[in-house]
Amino acid sequence: MKPKDIFSLAIRLLGLFFIYLAARSAPVTWNTSGQAFVSAVLVVALFVAVAWWLLGGAPLLMQRAYPDKAKDEKPETSPQGDKADA
Repeated sequence: MKPKDIFSLAIRLLGLFFIYLAARSAPVTWNTSGQAFVSAVLVVALFVAVAWWLLGGAPLLMQRAYPDKAKDEKPETSPQGDKADA
């Protein structure tokens, strides 16, 4: 496996961990009332949103960690400049 593949796998495993955190927090959410219920639902929603993003491959994080080489490379020019060989 290439380092990029390993990093992608680690991101997706972290997404599974966030699913676990959301599932672990869900029963607590239903046993609360009032303002505590709203905050508990927001915590579960945050865990699910982060997990969804990570399980989707976290494209922004992958782009930051492994940028495309094609975008970074400059076009090669000959030592004479842009003159064509005649």
